[in-house]
Amino acid sequence: MQLSLNKQSALRALRAIRCGKTPQVNRPIVRMEKAPLRSPQRPDVRKRWSPAAAHLDWLGMPQPTQRTPLYVAVPSDLSRIRARFFSCTIHSTGLPDDAFLDIGNGIQIASPELLFVEFATVMIPQVLVLLGYELTGRYSRDASSPRLGPVTYGVSPLTTVEKIEDFMARCHGIPGLCSARKCIKYVSDNSWSPTESLIAAMAALPIKGLGYGIGRLILNERSNARDGNAHGHAKESRVPDMRVPATPVGINYEGGGHLELDRIVAAAIAAAENPGNALLQEEVAGEKDHVREKYVDDLRRTRELASRGLVIVNATMEDLFASHGLDTLMQQVISAAERFSDRDFSTCWEAFDSPTVCAKRQLLIWALLDWKPGIEYMRQFMAQENSKPCQAIEGNAIEFVL
Repeated sequence: MQLSLNKQSALRALRAIRCGKTPQVNRPIVRMEKAPLRSPQRPDVRKRWSPAAAHLDWLGMPQPTQRTPLYVAVPSDLSRIRARFFSCTIHSTGLPDDAFLDIGNGIQIASPELLFVEFATVMIPQVLVLLGYELTGRYSRDASSPRLGPVTYGVSPLTTVEKIEDFMARCHGIPGLCSARKCIKYVSDNSWSPTESLIAAMAALPIKGLGYGIGRLILNERSNARDGNAHGHAKESRVPDMRVPATPVGINYEGGGHLELDRIVAAAIAAAENPGNALLQEEVAGEKDHVREKYVDDLRRTRELASRGLVIVNATMEDLFASHGLDTLMQQVISAAERFSDRDFSTCWEAFDSPTVCAKRQLLIWALLDWKPGIEYMRQFMAQENSKPCQAIEGNAIEFVL
């Protein structure tokens, strides 16, 4: 079989590979300088395409149906697959030679750079920006359940902002190219988590896009101790999660993993169910020490970064779920940035004074969060913005079901 996957199918395959769910594919994916788009070819040229024949179970793909088709790219109209369980995109011209990745077994998938352009045709800008953070970041969403499924952390980035921009400069006449070029301006490299990406994306997006208008942040840039000397408990280097360029103002995100109280609860329950078990009692004490150690380290990180001249604003998971919690955080960030910059932030403050802007922005934030109510909030947001209906897609954990 010979197929070139694109759009939703390619994104699903990339996520499955990054999450380690496809042992048949070596990681990281090796890029080829030239991997031109190939015409599809049936496993048995004497037979018609069938859902079973197109089933890529080794890539974690469900068997294609008319409702959940396999998305493929073809080089011409003549090479289109005339079956309802395929959705074909014709790329006859305009693509660079490195637009596809060869992952073996006759299968190509759209490169991360091409994916960013293609999804610009079906995603609202704010979601496309979040997809950009995932592609250039060190995490991957779940292939089958992007919004609610487990996130894989610590993986290598698939691409960079610079590579996406270079790819788009070499494209011409591709649907989505104009929107993708606008959206990449608000993406930063090296995000470590979806929540970090959401905060950075909202900070970077312009006011008219319901962001905070701060511009691109610098993510996870290591800060070394002055003169290379760390005193006492201080570490030689620390990493602020986000920083406003040309200022010493940074944001540290303290997520649920920074205060793992559930670990103490689980150990305590196990000990209570087995009274007299000394090992389980020791485990409770050990978990308490572990959580306390992490909590103290987070406090020291903020203090040590401050000693190096950085002004750190701490963000929590609760800030995102609370009504206008992120507004309050960003007001603190902008106030601090104003003290160290000649930049005019007046338009940012004007947006805070608008109840309409703040209400729409809050709805958007809730729609983009990784929780089940986000699906309904996204419906409300799309209806409120009078956006064109989008088909059901897997774009960066945002499933549009209108």
